[in-house]
Amino acid sequence: MKVLKGSSLPTVMVICVLISLLVLFAITLFDMNNLFYSNYHTAKQRKENINSAFVLYSNDSTLISSLTEKNGYQLYEDEANSLVRFQIRPWGLYECVTVSTADTISSSTRLLGKVQDSEYEAALWVCSRDMVLALAGCSESMGKTFIPINGISYIQLGNIPFRGKEISDSYIDLSEIELPPVDSSYIEQIDLLRSQTEASTLPQRNEVSPYYSFGKPTAHFQLSGATDQLCVRGNAVLHADEITISPDAVLSDVILTGRKITIEEGFAGSMQIIATDTVVIGKNVQLHYPSGIYLEGNAGKTYLEIGNHSQVNGYAIVFGSTEKTSGIHIDDNYHQDSTAVFRGLLYVDGIADVRGELSGGIYLKECYYLPENGVYASTMKDARFSRHSQIAYPFFFAHTTYRRKEMKTVH
Repeated sequence: MKVLKGSSLPTVMVICVLISLLVLFAITLFDMNNLFYSNYHTAKQRKENINSAFVLYSNDSTLISSLTEKNGYQLYEDEANSLVRFQIRPWGLYECVTVSTADTISSSTRLLGKVQDSEYEAALWVCSRDMVLALAGCSESMGKTFIPINGISYIQLGNIPFRGKEISDSYIDLSEIELPPVDSSYIEQIDLLRSQTEASTLPQRNEVSPYYSFGKPTAHFQLSGATDQLCVRGNAVLHADEITISPDAVLSDVILTGRKITIEEGFAGSMQIIATDTVVIGKNVQLHYPSGIYLEGNAGKTYLEIGNHSQVNGYAIVFGSTEKTSGIHIDDNYHQDSTAVFRGLLYVDGIADVRGELSGGIYLKECYYLPENGVYASTMKDARFSRHSQIAYPFFFAHTTYRRKEMKTVH
């Protein structure tokens, strides 16, 4: 019989313990893997439920009426954990929508606009004012074009012949005397923003929050003086009387209200501007999507100017006047230089001197070409229009379809 030494027993015990630990580790690792997979799957499902909720909200006009008292909605009847909650509020002429899961662990906040600008979906609309619409220079329109009942002509100005493209008859339709109707409920939201009087003094740049969350109450600040150190992003409304925004200012997703607002050359950012008198966009300014300009007041003597090589992406809405001053001088309400670019909804209830690139939906009461030494009524020169179907439009016109379009995720 073979006799084992007593010293072998501890070795065998150690080996057995190590094997047991190894087996236990393997079992634990398997359980942890299942736990991680379960957590990953649950987190992914929460994200998918939130995305589904946004898709549903953007396309189903009956969703709002079916929400519970706590703004909840169960996506799938057989899954209680598919309950999501909605928080919906206007942000300028856009919508700010927050969707969160029932356990509030996951949420997402996004800015939404309209898929359709108006029921006409026009590339260009010029009201019928008993005059022929004249296009000169390199002007052209690609998309539905609504012209006055008197028709359209392609003219030579001075020694410069017409070099654009004539509009296909299949694109042309007749406009009406007035612009398409506006939904007054959206205007009321703008009036509420302008009437806000409680605003605190903006802190110093090193004391300002890096981002004002859309999950908290809106911050209101009063602006005055130099803006080269200005840095405000997110859920904030800035109030001023007359203010000049420096190119060194940092502004993103905010709303700026005032009487007269000037954006200096070289500025880049995104904001919605609400003014009552004048907005001047200097040279080489970039107002990123989704931005916007809403101008109303001053007895119709409002004025918006977009300078050379500048871009505005979002909307520009100007309520002006078609009353002419005496003599040969015409007070236009909207002026866009020939190298400027506009994308989105342009609505001018007044006189517009339009040049350069414009894509989206362009709605004009009257158009004039106003060089330094001349006045050409119902004329546009070097203005190129096209329909833009990818951009989201602001909430503005009446009689549009319900469908929304996501523009940007905010925090």
